[in-house]
Amino acid sequence: MSITNFPEYARVVSDLLDNLLNLGQVQRLNVQVDQRSMVRGYIAGTLIFNDDSELHFREFLDLTQAEPKLMYAYHYQDGNATLIFRYDNAPHRPLLTQPEHKHTATEITFSTVPTLDKVLDEILTVFINEN
Repeated sequence: MSITNFPEYARVVSDLLDNLLNLGQVQRLNVQVDQRSMVRGYIAGTLIFNDDSELHFREFLDLTQAEPKLMYAYHYQDGNATLIFRYDNAPHRPLLTQPEHKHTATEITFSTVPTLDKVLDEILTVFINEN
């Protein structure tokens, strides 16, 4: 990641989400930004897509770290609040062999740390545009 400060990261995320809203790919969005320092902060939000599916996301970042996402979750559900997928790095019981993973309705698989734009791309190309 070439971004070195949290305000810049928050601006990039806001621009990405505003673009989706302006293009009509999202009908509503709510985003909260909590800057803790120039290099640390928390971003959370909810996007409601035109088919009433929802993405709930949260990221806690420290941009001085090799992997800046200290905590993340990207929870995507359909209009009936049924899980489609969730990427997160939350601890599990029993413990997983790596923290980064993806939940679906039927399984948990290992994954790399996703970016918000990759998650949105997955939603828009695999789930939204297939309908």
